[in-house]
Parts: sequence; C-alpha cells; structure tokens
Amino acid sequence: MPPQVSIVLPVRNEEKFVEECLKSILQQTLTHWELIAVDDHSTDESHQILETFAQRDSRVRIFKNPGNGISDCLNFAIYLAKSSLIARMDGDDLMEPKRLEIQVDHLDKNKKVGLIASQVEPFPKAIKTQRKGYELYVQWTNEILTPGEHSINRFVDCPFAHPSIIFRKSLIDCYGGYANGMFPEDFELWLRWMGHGVVMEKLPQVLLKWRDHPKRASRTKLSYAPSAFQKVKAKYLRQWLEEEFTLGKRIILCWGAGRVAREFFSLLKKEGIKISGFIDPDPKKINKQIATLPIMPIEQIPSPKQCFILILAGARGVRKKTAEYLQVHGYVVGHDFLPLA
Repeated sequence: MPPQVSIVLPVRNEEKFVEECLKSILQQTLTHWELIAVDDHSTDESHQILETFAQRDSRVRIFKNPGNGISDCLNFAIYLAKSSLIARMDGDDLMEPKRLEIQVDHLDKNKKVGLIASQVEPFPKAIKTQRKGYELYVQWTNEILTPGEHSINRFVDCPFAHPSIIFRKSLIDCYGGYANGMFPEDFELWLRWMGHGVVMEKLPQVLLKWRDHPKRASRTKLSYAPSAFQKVKAKYLRQWLEEEFTLGKRIILCWGAGRVAREFFSLLKKEGIKISGFIDPDPKKINKQIATLPIMPIEQIPSPKQCFILILAGARGVRKKTAEYLQVHGYVVGHDFLPLA
C-alpha cells in the first residue's frame, strides 16, 4: 500500500539544522509517510546525517541530485514519490506534530483543492532591523487564507511559505513541475498553476516553524532577488490580462509613480502590456510624465467602466489604503483593479 503522503526534502549544506528537521518529521502523528531526501551536492556532513536516519527508519529514502539546484532536486524527488500527495519540506525548518495529519485530511475531504498550505511561525525572533521585513512578509502571507484571497493577491508576492505546502502529484502531470531559471521556482509554479485554475488555500493554523538565517537561499541567491519576483509577476500578469480578463474599451492605469512603480512599469512594457497613464496622490508629481505618459491626481481617475487600475505603489501600507479608497469609490478588486506591489 503506498504511503499517504511523500515528503520531498532538498538538502544542501544543512548540517547545522537537518537533524532537528528530521526529528520533527519522525514525530508526526500521521505515520504512513515516506521521506525522499535529495542531497544537492553538499560539501558538509549533511549526507552522513541523512544516511544515519535512513538506517534507523525505512521510511527515509536518500538520493543524490542527478542535476543541480533545488528545482532538479524537487522534480527528481517527485518522480520517485509513491504517494499521490507531495509535501514540501526544507532542511532548516520544523514541522508541528500534526502538520501532515491535518493537511492530508483536508485534501482528502476537499477534492477540488489542488494545493493546501498552512500558516507559519518565523523563528528565531527578529533581533536585527534587516529581519523585520521577513516577519512583516510572514504576517502578510498568514492573513491570506481562501482561494479567492490567494487569486487576488497572487501578483503582490509569493502567497505561500514553500515548505508549508502539500499538493496533488497529478498537477505535475497536467501543468508541469518546477522550472529552472533566474526566478523563484515556487512563485513561478504557483502563478503557472493558478493560471490553469488550480484551487489553492491555506489553513488558519501554524503547522510549520519557518527558520530565518543569513545563509538561507532567499537571502543569498539572485533568483530570489526582488527584480526576479517582478519579472515573473509581469509575465503571468500579461497572461492573466489576455486569458482571464476582458478589458474591452477600458484603459490600463498604474497607481503610483515612485521608484518601484517605474521599475515595474518598464517590465510591463517589455511584456507588451499597454499602460495609458499614472495616478499618484502626491501633488508634487502631478503634471509630470513617465516615459511620455501623464501622472494624474486621484480626482481625475476615470470611472470603473472606463479603466482598470494596477496598484504599483511600493511603500508599506499604501497598497491597503489604496484598495480601500478604490472600493469606497465603486471599484471592485479583481474586476476594476488589482494589487501588484
């Protein structure tokens, strides 16, 4: 009988954390699982630690990455998986004891859901200013729970903590697996799957402790840089506008004229998205131009029937205030405007 869930675990130089991670997996209340750990060319003691656990527990299977990098690790592990459900895990994080039990049960009872994530708890607590942004991001993603919320916020940032998710293996066969490139492999996959209508949601429970440290990939690799996220957003936004939203005669306007908005605008332009102008509440920017396009005050915004607004303002808190302003004036999120930054 196949395991109820296959845990895929890429490991690269995680000797400091991987033993604690493995212990958290062994303590799961759902016991009928398999762990496929793929060593991504580690140069420390990670492989030896994995081998020790494999010798103790037959559910633990250890392999070496035939390719290079996390996408190759994950695709290889998924190919070897015996279960129809795939749980992600990273070697520096910790599962809460009931994580697998709760998420597998949810997928068993909700056949239309293709991917289920959970809320996460960041640790250790931020002690430096540079890590405060990470905690703010975790707070944001923990607030996004329903499929509708994920769909609307998909272009703001990656809406899931990657190691918190479980998805149906059949999605790989239908829509492809992790891609290689200079982009965040998980965010690209979620946007691609959402573009095909895959239902994704998040449970309102903390089922994963998500470790932050200076050497984690999201802090050190160029594929997780802000510019890499913006390029992926622009690509799939174009597809969304073309395939899922009929603009008719409405023009597209960008809310925000600051640095973040200007940089994103250049990417939208490269993707062939035609922008007709900018909106900004700052009176100092009014009547100026960006690439020959006008910056207009909020009082001159056309009606919802005439325009579609992309919120590009990058300052914290501005996105929420902007959305509230538009909704008060009759604009509907997902139909008349969309947050992007």
